[in-house]
Amino acid sequence: MAKEQITSISRALDILECFMDANTEWTLKNLVLQLDMPTTTVHRQLSTLTERGYLVQDPIRKSYQVGPRLLLLSSTILSHSDLRTVARPEMEKLSATVKETINLSVMMGREIFYLDKVETFRSVVCNTKVGTRAPAHATSGGKIMLAYQSEEFVEAYCRDLPQMPPLTERTITSPDRLRAELARTRQQGYAIDDGEIEPGLICVGAPIFGLDRVLGTVSIAGPTFRMKAELETMTREVMTAAANITRLLGGRP
Repeated sequence: MAKEQITSISRALDILECFMDANTEWTLKNLVLQLDMPTTTVHRQLSTLTERGYLVQDPIRKSYQVGPRLLLLSSTILSHSDLRTVARPEMEKLSATVKETINLSVMMGREIFYLDKVETFRSVVCNTKVGTRAPAHATSGGKIMLAYQSEEFVEAYCRDLPQMPPLTERTITSPDRLRAELARTRQQGYAIDDGEIEPGLICVGAPIFGLDRVLGTVSIAGPTFRMKAELETMTREVMTAAANITRLLGGRP
């Protein structure tokens, strides 16, 4: 493949990856600033991606959003995920037991990616969405994934932590506190996020293991006033569910 083609593909992927962040709507001007690319280059890529259905443009605001073809691609990938397929029945069983929202997440770079979710019928629910991402240190699932990363990875993450904006007033901002939290997480086999990603929300998560690494996490999320009273039970149940998924995948802690 010619070098020009590779560069063009790389630029298109850079543009698409912008839509994976919290900001799911971008203007041409903002993308140019974000990616530090020439306006003509970004406009040409946007035109191609829009023509192919990977993005759509609002005719009034002239901004771009994820298109139907990209949504179809992502849903196809999710539906064929072995982890998601194996974990789903255990997640549904867990939700029926604890009557709270259940999330399945995996690590993507320095963030967690929500691979699946089982909603609760009760009022006051978790606002996570399948296909979105969140900073690892602000979530129970992310703390678990960080706890099993290499020392070099964790130290690099901790060095950059002070530059990461907190999501709530309870989000961890101290590298030393994060190191202590990760050590405790690995020792006890579960992690808790107490209002660190969303005010008034508590999440407790446990690791899902493959043969030689952590594949993902399953977590329970619910409002503080419900979770606090039953946190011991929630912790026990989520660890049991994670162990069951690990066993079904043929993994081992």
